[in-house]
Amino acid sequence: MNPDGAQIERTVLSWRRTLVSLTVVALLLARLAATHTSPPVTIWALAAIALVWAGSVALTRRRTRRIATPIGRTLPALVVLILLYCVTGTLLLVS
Repeated sequence: MNPDGAQIERTVLSWRRTLVSLTVVALLLARLAATHTSPPVTIWALAAIALVWAGSVALTRRRTRRIATPIGRTLPALVVLILLYCVTGTLLLVS
């Protein structure tokens, strides 16, 4: 087994874990802003949260795009990650 391949996979997985953590924090902050602030403050807070989250997604994509991994291994992980975002967002906003 090539140790470089394992290092590449660990790096990609760590960037994905970081993005999942940032997504959960962004959703929690959005829920907090929507329930505990006045409407003008809520709009600005949601815009700031969305901007920081979008920057994090762009940074993660840029960092992981430079790393060469086979598409057969990353596509299922990407689908699971997107489904996890949807379920987490729904649970946080509905409850």
